[in-house]
Amino acid sequence: MRRQHITARGFLTVALSLGLGGAAEAQVPPEKQAVILARAISYDKELRSRAGSSLVIAVLYKPGAADSESTATEVLRAFKSMEGIKVQELPLSVVKLPYSGKDALKSAIAAQGIDALYCCPSLDAELSAIREISHQAHVLTLASRQAFIQAGLSIGVFSSDGKPMIMVNLAASRDEGAVLATELLRLATVIR
Repeated sequence: MRRQHITARGFLTVALSLGLGGAAEAQVPPEKQAVILARAISYDKELRSRAGSSLVIAVLYKPGAADSESTATEVLRAFKSMEGIKVQELPLSVVKLPYSGKDALKSAIAAQGIDALYCCPSLDAELSAIREISHQAHVLTLASRQAFIQAGLSIGVFSSDGKPMIMVNLAASRDEGAVLATELLRLATVIR
């Protein structure tokens, strides 16, 4: 398999400039979300000090919630298609993780070396616990919904006027141990 590396700002700029068509309420397709989120993670100056020998992204979902489960399947597939790519020289890998409580999440993060959590819909009631664990474990949170960014998760990709828009909750990302480069923050809608 050919190895690919995610490099500098040019790719992110191109990805963000691609129009998606459709209404502002439309979701960014999982394939585009995965590419843009991986690129955004590459702008974390502290990633290599927090991650192990690879960048492990867990797709966290609520079992029994149809929207959460279907989003998890689609997002997992999108990130899986990128597993040959390296982010800051770290091979990317992805796992699917059902949310079954704070203690189970904390254990899974430690056991699987999880560096980022993509939080699927229907986890609204669990966001406080997820934030607490992500701050303690210095795990970057990735949001499937804009409301999750407002509620204290770190980074998300959403549709605005038919184009992808990165949204960053700067305080949340700092609490999770990330130091995001100004090049990313210039391209993002930042909540301070």
